[in-house]
Amino acid sequence: MKLEDIPAERIADVVSRAVAQAVREGGDPEAIVGRALARAQGELGVDGRSTAPPAAPSAGPATPASPPSAPNGSPPRQVVTEDDVLAARAAGRDELRLSAGALVTPLARDAARDKGVRLVEGS
Repeated sequence: MKLEDIPAERIADVVSRAVAQAVREGGDPEAIVGRALARAQGELGVDGRSTAPPAAPSAGPATPASPPSAPNGSPPRQVVTEDDVLAARAAGRDELRLSAGALVTPLARDAARDKGVRLVEGS
């Protein structure tokens, strides 16, 4: 399948989820990007062999002692995806608390509205 045949909203949500998962696993920025790209390409069913950097080898999810920091030394921003909203609803929650400055994907906002999950920002 060609990337241009996939709706932009789907690409954005898949990439957001892939990046969020890779960030949770930790590692250096190059490894995070490589894992996220490989996941997104796999889920979207696109072949990125010609343009994608190789995914970094991984022996499984890393469990860093502390969350990785952003290049400026600040803690990483929370990324909220549609999966996070659906998981909250499946757990019987009608509210999802977000850290200050959290990034919420458009599909996450749509799912929250559709499923009746309030996104409480800045807590």
